[in-house]
Amino acid sequence: MKPESFKPRFLQRFIPCLCAYLIHGHSITYRIAVGMQQGKKVFTLQTLPPSDNESNDSQIGKLAGFSLHAGIMARPDQSKKLERLCRYICRPAVSEKRLAITSSGNIRYQLKTPYRDGTTHVFFQALDFIARLVALVPKPRVNLTRYHGVLAPNSKHRVLVTPAHRGKGDCVY
Repeated sequence: MKPESFKPRFLQRFIPCLCAYLIHGHSITYRIAVGMQQGKKVFTLQTLPPSDNESNDSQIGKLAGFSLHAGIMARPDQSKKLERLCRYICRPAVSEKRLAITSSGNIRYQLKTPYRDGTTHVFFQALDFIARLVALVPKPRVNLTRYHGVLAPNSKHRVLVTPAHRGKGDCVY
């Protein structure tokens, strides 16, 4: 057996996980994940001057490249607002209207809102674009909604706050 062709069985099980990890990592850092340009920055088109407007909104949390906007609220009697919020949540991850193929075969995506540095378009090679779409596909058999605090599945207080009074706790006040 040649050493180049030898792959331990335990390593073969982890290769798909490692590939997914690398694709996810490159996806959020604007690096090219696969192909000849792997590891390089994605080509962006900056057609606007950089903006120094920092949002002072206390209802936006930002950490490690992720942001959470918690400024939208709707009461149960505001059906139009609830419908608009649900439509926003259910929108596709990529808008086909802002997607185009360039004459060189690359994929151009126009951003809905320019970035602070003035970026309005992002260009991908076809293979890298597909890798970024793969990063959006959830893992099989994993819940897409995770609950924490009193809504967590093992919280002893969950029975008090859920409408069906389901939960593991027998907490009574």
